[in-house]
Amino acid sequence: MRKAIVKAVTWRLIGTAEIFAICFWTTGQIATAGHTAGLAAICSIVMYVAHELAWNWHEGRTEIMGLSSSSARSPAREQHISEAHRGGAALSA
Repeated sequence: MRKAIVKAVTWRLIGTAEIFAICFWTTGQIATAGHTAGLAAICSIVMYVAHELAWNWHEGRTEIMGLSSSSARSPAREQHISEAHRGGAALSA
């Protein structure tokens, strides 16, 4: 978990530096580049959290509807499928 946090922070720093550099290159103004990079960093964090919440909500909805990948691969379902295949093969033989 610690490694993931460090990687997320360093990735955000790289992205912020990139935005700063592009903005400074296009405007030639340090203050504008700094404001833009800061605003982009804040917006990126907010949008990432919103993205995660949307995925969590979606995964919860599919579990309720019985469409999640975990319920599709449950041991009971796998056993039912294998029994159906064995029974089908025995009937056709």
